[in-house]
Amino acid sequence: MEVATAVAMRNIDQRTIDTFRVPGIVLMENAGLALLQTLEALWPNLALCHVTILTGAGNNGGDGFILARHLWHRGTDVDVIMLTAAGRLRGDARRAYDMARAYHVPMTSATTPQAWSRTAPVLKHTSLIVDAMLGSGLQRPASGLYAEVIASVNEAPQPTVAVDIPSGLSADHGRVAGPHICATHTVTFALPKRGLLTYPAAAAVGELHIVDIGIPQAAIEAEEIDVAMLQEADIRQLLPQRHPNAHKGSHGHVLVVAGSVGKSGAAVLASQSALRAGAGLVTLAVPAGLNAAMEVQLTEVMTLPVAESPDGCMAASAYDTIEAFWSNASAMIIGPGLGIFPETQQLVQRLLQCAPVPIVLDADGLTLIADQPHILQASQVPLILTPHPGELGRLLKVSPADIQADRLDVALDFVRDTRVHLILKGAHTVIYTPDRHRWINCTGNAAMATAGTGDVLAGLIGALLAQGLSPLQAAQGGVYLHGLAGDQACAGLGSTGLIASDLIQELPHAMHKVRQGVICQIS
Repeated sequence: MEVATAVAMRNIDQRTIDTFRVPGIVLMENAGLALLQTLEALWPNLALCHVTILTGAGNNGGDGFILARHLWHRGTDVDVIMLTAAGRLRGDARRAYDMARAYHVPMTSATTPQAWSRTAPVLKHTSLIVDAMLGSGLQRPASGLYAEVIASVNEAPQPTVAVDIPSGLSADHGRVAGPHICATHTVTFALPKRGLLTYPAAAAVGELHIVDIGIPQAAIEAEEIDVAMLQEADIRQLLPQRHPNAHKGSHGHVLVVAGSVGKSGAAVLASQSALRAGAGLVTLAVPAGLNAAMEVQLTEVMTLPVAESPDGCMAASAYDTIEAFWSNASAMIIGPGLGIFPETQQLVQRLLQCAPVPIVLDADGLTLIADQPHILQASQVPLILTPHPGELGRLLKVSPADIQADRLDVALDFVRDTRVHLILKGAHTVIYTPDRHRWINCTGNAAMATAGTGDVLAGLIGALLAQGLSPLQAAQGGVYLHGLAGDQACAGLGSTGLIASDLIQELPHAMHKVRQGVICQIS
């Protein structure tokens, strides 16, 4: 599903009106009805509730007027508080207001801070607040009257439903520039907006509901949007299938180059994850001094002891052993727990230049090439990089804060120049492709913020590559299933105390559920 900016959504709306001859008031009516249906699904006793709807001057307010009309018509006790004078309403918003007035919907005007202070006590007696104030067209931080109303709503204990986007947030990015509604639910129309899916703004969205209002798919496709949100259906169609006559060689062989003294756990997690994600064979290349421990820990994983340095990490001469083996591999994972010693740096750089199979470069592997990212361009095989904001910051020579402030666009030039697929980990993970397309993944949760979950992701992606998926497919399937496994683990264990190996145990269940189509998109 495409993810729109405010301008893109306006273009799509206008194209629907001009090309497909759907009047704007019809789209607004559809939006109001979709809002009503969502509220009824969330609150089956809605007819017994008291609903307060806050409206502004634009089409967002028009949606609120239509919702109010339908609620009032169905017998729900509703109050509309208008934060702008009726004389300022234009176009479809004015038509929606006129229809609501014709139905005698109760309306109160509060167009100044003083008037709001007299009106605000109504929030104490309502059951539900609907934010239809500012919408996706916001150009500057909320201030004055709107800032005061936003503060009052956020202080109220009642649930708040935002119309299209919580007032005060930008549709185009996740930065928070001023006062904004912290919604319990957000009902957005036709397509999600960038600001709804990008943190920190996404924290104010609550549960996201994406509803159809009759926008033709052709009107969306004509906009050529280059950001999309991953959905369950996207992943189901790409998951590898097992044939009845399959054997272990049918599903790929992952070579994991990982581990050093003090960081052997990362190698274990990546290897076990690759097995649980369906790889037929997994071999762990590990410093020779760690091999005995790994053979005990990893009963289903083969090991390949390689030369080590006095520091207990892989020596540069480990290359010869890995080179002699890699003809057996379908994909490689390089980096988990490798350490950042000079000899290992030489090894990683040489592997990137010469390895013949697709590579997932993770963790210490990313740090080891941070000062020479041009090495990525020398690779002859597809590369998938899996940095967290700190690691990407080192590659781009910017701070993690800079990365977080611009998660959707910050790596566009980097992936174009290096021709890599890049997965920017975090909430919500972003996949970049060399052609500058991006995918946002919305599975996962804060319980996954624990050591080792990135190693699990690397193993999962490596396994999907080994089973024949393209780099983009492996990245998409990897991040979605990784987050879903985290959601399932959190549902069973709670949000505190989850560890990375819990995700590994959930991976087969996550893959099975997606194949069976028994879950819904997690927003």
